[in-house]
Amino acid sequence: MMGTLLQLYPFLFLFLFLPILNTVLSQPQQLFYSGFNHIPGTNLSLTGIAKIDDKNGILKLTNETSRLIGHAFYPIPFQFKNNNGSRTFSFSSSFAIAIVPEYPKLGGHGLAFTISASMDTLKHALPSQYLGLLNSTNIGNFSNHLFAVEFDTVQDFEFGDINDNHVGININNLVSNVSCNASYYAEGEGEGRLENLNLKGGKPIMVWVDYDSVKSVISVTLSPSSTKPKKPTLSYSLDLSPIFHERMYVGFSASTGLLASSHYVLGWSFKINGTAPTLDLDSLPKLPGPKKKQTPMVVGVSVATSFIALFSLFLGFYLFWKIKNADVIEPWEHEIGPHRYSMIHKVC
Repeated sequence: MMGTLLQLYPFLFLFLFLPILNTVLSQPQQLFYSGFNHIPGTNLSLTGIAKIDDKNGILKLTNETSRLIGHAFYPIPFQFKNNNGSRTFSFSSSFAIAIVPEYPKLGGHGLAFTISASMDTLKHALPSQYLGLLNSTNIGNFSNHLFAVEFDTVQDFEFGDINDNHVGININNLVSNVSCNASYYAEGEGEGRLENLNLKGGKPIMVWVDYDSVKSVISVTLSPSSTKPKKPTLSYSLDLSPIFHERMYVGFSASTGLLASSHYVLGWSFKINGTAPTLDLDSLPKLPGPKKKQTPMVVGVSVATSFIALFSLFLGFYLFWKIKNADVIEPWEHEIGPHRYSMIHKVC
């Protein structure tokens, strides 16, 4: 019967099933960006002050402007479930980030790898401690359907931050469900030795975020190199099925506060039900060098300032000496005029 229908009405079949086929084929399953400008149609949705550097292909989420937000998301949502009642699929992501603060050792503010059910929620987010994820009215709402791994360089007591150099796993909130000092397990015996990492050190850091749907475990692994340590930096047991919709948007968010940092993403890979493609730090775009110091201008301003200061000091001493050594006019001299002569003798 179906065969007869296909023979008689081939166009009817295409009309009914082609939209479904196109949806399946266009549904993303994997991303791989080893830089962002050498791929035709990079297909990233950039909002706020986020931009891609045309010279080296680095994704720059924020710059040194205070209290602003940068978002970069893949514009097509990923399918994380068969339907809203089923379990969330496993997923894996790896990316290289770098945080370059405006002032050394003073971060501002942080960035987050983000999976969100809606882009509208992010449109109303705030900068500073909100990381461009939420605002003061929707923090902690289950309806946010938001998953984030934050890399925070400012300690916000409002959200219970442990320090100004931490990694946290956040669910619908900016109060981390679990967090730890930024660190990694270096190679060594067993699982290796735990070493600290400075998030705002201005150097690339590799990150792996993995979710095991069978074990319901979220793992976050950091490293200063392309080699993934054996033990994750942070793990948290949680079934993401109640949090995730069938389709979710994947990307990054960052913000600046009173102090600002440039938040960079050098490369990014993502995969549903599998291991994200490997990134090699050596093949990723390099961070831009430090801003050129305008030495002649700095020297000129410094010399001019020093000269003005010395001149003002000299003028002050001169006026003080002049006043101190000025002739005192007696009261009677005001009536008949001064009667005094210079002690300088003219020599013929």
